[in-house]
Amino acid sequence: MVVGAAGAFAIQRRQASDVHATRDALTGLTTRDELRSQLDSSLSAVYRRDGIVGVLFLDLDGFKAINDTLGHDAGDELLKAFAARLCETVRSEDLVARVGGDEFVVVCNGLDRPTAVREVATKIRSEFNRPFNLGEGSVLMTPSIGIAMASRREPASAVELVARADQAMYRAKRGRLGIQQFDDDQRDAELDRLAVERALAPALADGQFHVHYQPIVSRREVRTVGLEGLIRWQHPVHGVLGPDRFLTIAEEAGIMARLGEVVLRDVAAQTSVWNHFYGKDPSFSVSVNLAERQLVDPSFPDRVADIIRWAGIPADQLHLEVQEELLLRRADDESRVLQRLAELGNKIVIDDFGNSHGSFIRIREIGIVSMVKIDRSIIARLGLDDVSRTVVGATTAMAASVGMDVIAEGVETVEQRDIAEDLGIDLMQGYLFQAPQPATSFGRRGPTVADDGARDIDLST
Repeated sequence: MVVGAAGAFAIQRRQASDVHATRDALTGLTTRDELRSQLDSSLSAVYRRDGIVGVLFLDLDGFKAINDTLGHDAGDELLKAFAARLCETVRSEDLVARVGGDEFVVVCNGLDRPTAVREVATKIRSEFNRPFNLGEGSVLMTPSIGIAMASRREPASAVELVARADQAMYRAKRGRLGIQQFDDDQRDAELDRLAVERALAPALADGQFHVHYQPIVSRREVRTVGLEGLIRWQHPVHGVLGPDRFLTIAEEAGIMARLGEVVLRDVAAQTSVWNHFYGKDPSFSVSVNLAERQLVDPSFPDRVADIIRWAGIPADQLHLEVQEELLLRRADDESRVLQRLAELGNKIVIDDFGNSHGSFIRIREIGIVSMVKIDRSIIARLGLDDVSRTVVGATTAMAASVGMDVIAEGVETVEQRDIAEDLGIDLMQGYLFQAPQPATSFGRRGPTVADDGARDIDLST
């Protein structure tokens, strides 16, 4: 068959497209989609005979700092150098892929024993003890590595195997372990996670999510001045589940915005009830946490405005809490959403504050923050080290200089309470005063603070 010039050109374009689809444009490594295809083939082969397929998931430690300080061109140069050294380090029969910005996967084929996978991982780690020479100087870049394996006796799909190695990598990174292997504990956690993920949407449709409230007390006024609404899952089998059991999974499943709206409506409706029975107190507020998906949704402020009108509550009675790390990302969409929420009259509160030196600069830039909550991890160390005391004191002074209130979050001991008060903090929240409770626990009387912890006074006064 004779192929004309146009046909030959079409074939060349198709071949170039196929190469582009299977090779990462920056590093030339295998892409995520091609990795899955080749890993499926490797698994099919090993299931027909004895042997092991090992998967290593690598994430570069501290890569974000390189991009932030040296720029993205230096970051790209480092990724290419990392990929080249990784290919030189692994065996010829191994497959190397780039699956994300600074994430790589190595598929180890033809192994006859489980320890061989760790030997490959250990060799990789040792090779990256040598620095890279960039235009800006030398940079040391080591990877955290997660390991997962499959064999005929313990099979797994390509997707499962990569996910397990990824999970083990995060465990290695969090614990600064270098290398971590997926184990029975993680397998149990994975099964539990899958069960939670499958149950989330039906639970949402069935109305199983409710709000508990934790008081924010004023030491100076000796009374409750606010409540924070915290989501809980009334599970039909396991009882009340805290957010640590499902929020991260809900985020990954893409339903955080829906959960957040449930909390907003619940809080607004309950606040309306309290206002009706006890009278509107201009100094009393109820706060809720905002999810990242809400902050990047341009229609979110309109829905908040609708909820406020529907409940008939003052906008400034609803405080909206944003995690410090989200504030520091400097995303334009997030800034616009926060600006519009502030224009509605909502008070903006920065949650988990105190873990970054750049926060106050960012706060001054956007100019709409009314209050900061000092992170509970810092409050927990009051009385244990001088650093936490210095951080709390500096935060209180800086907040006062820009006219913001400060809340000490996670106060659990009398010593923490007394030190925070000595450092100038009036507003506090934590188990020393009261644990989160259902709305029914806050009737005519609510918790406040006394010298020995908590007692009851009238919320309407």
